[in-house]
Amino acid sequence: MSKNGMFLFRFNNSEFGSKWCGIWKGNQKYFDYFAFKLGDEFLSESNFKKFSFYNSQFSTLLFETSNGKVIEEVKCYDDSILVSITPSFDSVITCEVGINIRKRDENYEKGKRYNLTEIKNGIKAELNGKAAYIYFPNGNFEKEEYYGLHSPGLYALKMGLTHYLDNGEVQNKYVPGSITYKIKANETYDILFSSKEMDFDSIYKLIKNKIKYAEEYGEIIKSESKKFDVDTVDNELVMDSIDSIYSYTNFNEKEFYAGFPYFNEFWLRDALIVLPSFLSMGNFSFVRDILLKIAYKIDEKGLPNTINGSLYPKDVLGLFLIDLYEYFKYTADTSLINLVADKKESIMKTCSGWIENGFIHDKGNETWMDSLSREFSVEIQAIWAKAMLAFYSMFKDQNAKAMADTLKKNLNSMFKESYLMDQKDKDINSANQIFALYFNVVDSEKKEKIIKNIEYNLLSEYGILSVSKNDKTFNFNGYQNGAIWPFLTEMFTAVAFENGKTELGEKLLSILKNKNDNTQCSSRINEIFQPDGSAKGCPSQAWSIGLIPFIIERYVMGIEPDIPNAEIIINKRNEIKAKKEINLAGKRITLEINNSNVKSNYGLLELSDKFILEL
Repeated sequence: MSKNGMFLFRFNNSEFGSKWCGIWKGNQKYFDYFAFKLGDEFLSESNFKKFSFYNSQFSTLLFETSNGKVIEEVKCYDDSILVSITPSFDSVITCEVGINIRKRDENYEKGKRYNLTEIKNGIKAELNGKAAYIYFPNGNFEKEEYYGLHSPGLYALKMGLTHYLDNGEVQNKYVPGSITYKIKANETYDILFSSKEMDFDSIYKLIKNKIKYAEEYGEIIKSESKKFDVDTVDNELVMDSIDSIYSYTNFNEKEFYAGFPYFNEFWLRDALIVLPSFLSMGNFSFVRDILLKIAYKIDEKGLPNTINGSLYPKDVLGLFLIDLYEYFKYTADTSLINLVADKKESIMKTCSGWIENGFIHDKGNETWMDSLSREFSVEIQAIWAKAMLAFYSMFKDQNAKAMADTLKKNLNSMFKESYLMDQKDKDINSANQIFALYFNVVDSEKKEKIIKNIEYNLLSEYGILSVSKNDKTFNFNGYQNGAIWPFLTEMFTAVAFENGKTELGEKLLSILKNKNDNTQCSSRINEIFQPDGSAKGCPSQAWSIGLIPFIIERYVMGIEPDIPNAEIIINKRNEIKAKKEINLAGKRITLEINNSNVKSNYGLLELSDKFILEL
């Protein structure tokens, strides 16, 4: 559960160990766990019966104890997690909380001690300028401080799960005492875990309106999903995607997180892959804020992978330029382009410095496939061919146009019979050739062969394999040389619809919904799957599900805004029925698409392969 960077990862039996569970604000942890006991019986997996997930901000759990049923509701706010317990019987409820204020890269610290104070309606535990707050309008706190050790990651190890970044390291454990309350049958007990100080009126308002807030947010998700009304696209997948996108977004801090529980940082590459969906959803101001924040990070090395990171992969700056141009096409806003104009000579110099014999020379682990040492990678050539075309369109820089033409030509020279090789002079049939199709920098006569190759050699029952199952480098247990990556499945979905392969596109969407969605994390899609469909990696990855709105608008419906030229292009699609409402250039535009026919409240010019809506 997450809202604006506050997130709760409750329980983890995925590949990322349990030390990443708990309550976090961004990459700052506050609480390891909370536990409730009614009488002498804890609410636990032994009496747990049902979990209901409504959206990323509200869920309920049902327990059946020896004394009767207990309902636990959990609500996520910007800076706090509200837990409400309602038993069907009279009892004494006791709450125990494990506090562990730490940064993401910290483990056990000897002598770690908190300053505990009782405050109005709660307690406060302070450490090095950070504080964890527990608010309880009813009940009594009995101070009984306990300092100890625990290793939450041992759970994953004992279960025999593959683990990342958690070898069962010892963590500090601090329990300030216990909170107790005599509760009546069907009475609700509320307790708030917060990363900031709150006054009683604010606490009371959150508690009183928890259902109202949850319902309002649910209505937002439903309303947003109706903007992507296509008869062949499962609306539940659309709603899950939109809810996911919001859950990874921190609107307050202008950040986008790559996934949960571990990837709770602003990863630029992941954000830039997903950002076009915000344009399709009409959230132009957030796209502008994100691009502005990223633009200030551009230097002679390019752009880092995380907002304050030290690694500078070769693809991030290119993706930024592509998204900048997309934003311009949706808004005609020149302010960001003018800002980047001051850096255009530096950008061209940086990119030119990467060129070697007409190729961008990425070295080692400078791509999204950062577990493999690669160079002259096909997706890097594709991204930069597209980026230089965008650069030319924005700045009319002839050197950028020439570079784009060279990169595109040399990229296409990597074609071997039916596929684009993964790297120059390295004959590997990988999924990275999808980038070239997705960014439309493949020669037209090669497209059909490449698509067929991907369909027959890389498409499995559970999505797109990172490497062809027939390739000598394929490894069933491999991370980036064998595993299925749903974000590649999304990109290939776009390619299928763009190239008139509606049946293939629908098949891929069905895989995302029925084989990938909801596997290990409610309404989310894992980072990777093994070829047999076993869910692996991060259980809630942003780019695995976040491309859906953009894919539906641009590739399924065929809608491409060009607001600088006061028009919208609607490419003709076969076997598609859809309705779309768009607010662009201060105008409310309705579209009704029926196969190759389009109706609108604005004038349409029909050409052989598309309609042009003139604003």
